[in-house]
Amino acid sequence: MTGQQRNRTTGGMRAALRRLGSACLALLGLAVLVPQARAATTVEARLNAASIEVGTTVTLSVTVSDPKGNVSDPQFNVPAGLELLGSARSQQFSWVNGRSSNQVVIQFEIGGVRPGRYSIGPIRVSDRGTEYRSDALALVVNAAGSGGTLGGTGNSGGRARNRRRGPADHSDVAALIVSLEPKQPVVGQVCKLRMQLVQRVNMSEDSESSAPATPGFWSETWGDPTSYSAKEGRTEVAVTERSLRVYPLAPGPAIVAPAYAVVSPASGGLLDPFSGISSQRVEIASETLHVNVRPLPDGAPQGFDGGVGHFEVRWTTDREHTTQDQAITARLEVRGTGNLPLLRAPAYAPNDLEVFASTVEDSLPPAGEVGPGRRTFLWTLLPKRAGRVRVPAPTLAWYDPETSRYETSTPPQITLQVLTATGPAGGEIEDGFPSVLRRHAAHPGNRAAWPLLALAGGLLVALAAELRRRSLAPDPTAPERARQREWLRGIGLAHGPDFWRAADEAASWLQQRGDQVLWLREAIQAARYGGRTDQIEEVRPKLIERLASAMPAPPARWPLQVGAGVALASGIVVFVLALPGPGHSALAERAAAADATARAGKAAAAEAEWARLWDERPGDPALAARLAWGALERDDPGAATVWVLRGERQESRDPALGAMAQRVRDAGGLVGAPGRALPLRSTEWAILAFLLAGAAGFLLMRRNVALALAALALVTAVWWPAESWWRGQQRLAVVRAPVALPPGDLQLDAGQVVRVLKRDGDEVDVRVTRDLAGALPASTLWFLGKR
Repeated sequence: MTGQQRNRTTGGMRAALRRLGSACLALLGLAVLVPQARAATTVEARLNAASIEVGTTVTLSVTVSDPKGNVSDPQFNVPAGLELLGSARSQQFSWVNGRSSNQVVIQFEIGGVRPGRYSIGPIRVSDRGTEYRSDALALVVNAAGSGGTLGGTGNSGGRARNRRRGPADHSDVAALIVSLEPKQPVVGQVCKLRMQLVQRVNMSEDSESSAPATPGFWSETWGDPTSYSAKEGRTEVAVTERSLRVYPLAPGPAIVAPAYAVVSPASGGLLDPFSGISSQRVEIASETLHVNVRPLPDGAPQGFDGGVGHFEVRWTTDREHTTQDQAITARLEVRGTGNLPLLRAPAYAPNDLEVFASTVEDSLPPAGEVGPGRRTFLWTLLPKRAGRVRVPAPTLAWYDPETSRYETSTPPQITLQVLTATGPAGGEIEDGFPSVLRRHAAHPGNRAAWPLLALAGGLLVALAAELRRRSLAPDPTAPERARQREWLRGIGLAHGPDFWRAADEAASWLQQRGDQVLWLREAIQAARYGGRTDQIEEVRPKLIERLASAMPAPPARWPLQVGAGVALASGIVVFVLALPGPGHSALAERAAAADATARAGKAAAAEAEWARLWDERPGDPALAARLAWGALERDDPGAATVWVLRGERQESRDPALGAMAQRVRDAGGLVGAPGRALPLRSTEWAILAFLLAGAAGFLLMRRNVALALAALALVTAVWWPAESWWRGQQRLAVVRAPVALPPGDLQLDAGQVVRVLKRDGDEVDVRVTRDLAGALPASTLWFLGKR
């Protein structure tokens, strides 16, 4: 070819390419300018099964593809012998290869009532005034227990869909097994329904399954599928299992409808020459499960409302103290295994409480699992009166299938302390400062009473009473002196035989005392028995002198009377010294200045000064009440609880501290705080010890009564110092902020009081209740030691 020919050929090719490019651009422009044609609207209807048994259900699915507008509800006649149970609608959009797709799917649940062959449809659907119609669908309803076939033909949108035979035809490929545990439940008993897909050959990933219908059962949500390997004889199979919690609703025969699945053996789409199994999609179904539901036995207790299972019941309230205008929350906690979702709140109408609301909280096992759970019924209650109000627990009755008997539980009632609603605890607020704190000033450094010293004062009073009693006791020598005076009178005035007889008695008495009166005895004997009477004037003065010198002097009473007076005065002085003593006046002035600072709106500065005073002279309850109020003002119930506990270690029933303690309880603090066995103040213990000891002295003549009073006096004198020492030795801590207590992750709120068992570095072992303990970080606790 010459060069000129080559040039002409090249130019022609270039021109042709230019014309081709222009044509392509024109076509592209037309494609942009001309709108894309819409796909035609189609309607398809199909049943998920061609045959069912009486009492089971089938799903009718109507699919409208690419509708032009809003799709109306499908219209069709349901033949007698079938029942329409419900419907659902869904819509799906997709975009594939530049083309949009829109599908509307309406599903109907149809139940079989009587055996027979039925025709459903034709089914009519309207879309923007255009009506679309599908062919009628055939459905066979078999008698219960006869076993249905999956064979049959169903037409959808003018298109036939061939269904295959049931699972018997493909048992060597896969099987669906549906089982129920227990096999014969009672009405309301929780059951586990298992659906197992047993794959005997390798399957592709596009297997589909349809859960069985459970008419006559109340059901929850199916659990997630689990896969595992199992053995059928010597053959290993793959099992995919799902489970569902169901509860039979009525006694008698019940049916679980067949489950359906579509599986695809993974064999490349050809007939496997070794197994003879085709790889195209095949459908399998389970057998209908027939269940005999047993009725509950007769003799149900009053209040039984259908509960079946094994339960434990607990009754609690969120607080033990409240006011008339503040509601409480009562909780009836039911734990165990049974039909917890079906339990209804028991009837509850307490006399002294108004019921405002009732709610339910559930904590159930994972979906499809049967195990322990919890259902909690909550009531909001408002007291109708002040004082000690009893909160009775409702009665819950249930049937226990394990023991085959009815159970009834009424937990113990709770006592609620209700205060009169007079505004904030602690009285009215004046100038931003509680009036109760204004009325009861703080006295840092004040000394408490000394009951043991008061006991000593009472013993001194008892001694005074005993000395006084002895000073007034009869003279033991008075009879002796009276007899001697009679002898003196007879000897001095008598004559003759009367004189000598009196003289003989007096001389005998003097001789018995050891006096030397022998010659007097001889003279008296001579005169009485010998007839001599000339010595009468000589014997008379000697005998009178001897009798006068032998007469005992009366006891002195004035020392006892003086001792009684001194003991009484000493006892009173000691008792006065045992009463509480004032602290340093400068500390009281600083506390009053801090109160003025708080009234001026500077609560933080006042709280800092109160804390310094506590560090210098700890123990004053009124000062602790102010520190608790400061903590509440900054919304710290944990710190407020600490100050209340510190203030109660020395004295009880302080008015200011008691008012602040009530406010702390209302804020959720002081939960688990220990109380006093006998809430008496040190002054009251001292007075009791003094009075009992003094009474023992006055009743000393009644020995047993006096000993009992003395023992009581000793107990009252020792009680307060012993209890104060014991409370000071308690290892308590307070939760700073809400924290979870392992291992059960129980939530502890701020202000919860716990007992410290052991502290190891930053980990503290604590006990919340008698049967609840755990470990917490030290940084989450306030400790009651030094501030």
